Amino acid sequence: MTALGAIRCVWLRYFDVYRKSLIYGLVTTFVEPLLYLFAFGFGLGSMVGKVNVLGAELTYRQFIFAGIVGQTIMFQAFFEAAYGSFIRMYYQRIFQAIAVTPITLSEVLWAELFWDASKASFAATAVLAIGVLMGDFRFWGAVLSLPLCFAGALLFAALGLLVAAKSKTIEEISYPQYLLIFPMFLFCGVFFPLSNLPPYLQWLAWTLPLTSIVSLTRTLTLGTPTEPLAFAVIIVWLAFVTPFSRNAMSRRLIR
Repeated sequence: MTALGAIRCVWLRYFDVYRKSLIYGLVTTFVEPLLYLFAFGFGLGSMVGKVNVLGAELTYRQFIFAGIVGQTIMFQAFFEAAYGSFIRMYYQRIFQAIAVTPITLSEVLWAELFWDASKASFAATAVLAIGVLMGDFRFWGAVLSLPLCFAGALLFAALGLLVAAKSKTIEEISYPQYLLIFPMFLFCGVFFPLSNLPPYLQWLAWTLPLTSIVSLTRTLTLGTPTEPLAFAVIIVWLAFVTPFSRNAMSRRLIR
């Protein structure tokens, strides 16, 4: 069996489990981003006027729709990888069970990352589709955003896998959740332009991956000016956290 074939087998195993609890999976995957969309996009959006992003004028609903795409990618990928992989590793011991078959541990971990990224991309696609149907997103811009969604989801899935590998108990996952993930959610341009922040916080926000994902999503779907720094930030985070997380989890499982 080739490496890609092995990864595909494990991915399909996760997909089969997902299908068996499809209603629960759809609720947990799609309800949260949709609630944010309706609460902020329609509720708060009706109270807020135009938003200026790098000289481009947007309605607040357009602005928040693109932000929720990035937020959906981050939450879905990180939590699926952090909690899901910890449960599969520590309680269910699925990684260890698959690794004693002809499928290697490296292939299992790649399949884990791809599944987590796929599931987050499904949810982000739903938000993009709503944006297109509502007339807020450009159709081809939303289509071109799909590779970005997967790359961003892979990044946050790797971050979640790293957290799972380093956490001794499932409760310890809460530390990076509250100290990194939620601050990104609040201060990386999802709900308001970064120009509203003090300069030092703007620079700090640009070192975090969610800022770049949200910025590029707005560029593709809404036509805002491109921030060249965004590409570099995503590439650096992906290049660092993906191999580091896989190595950390491999060491955790082999011990």
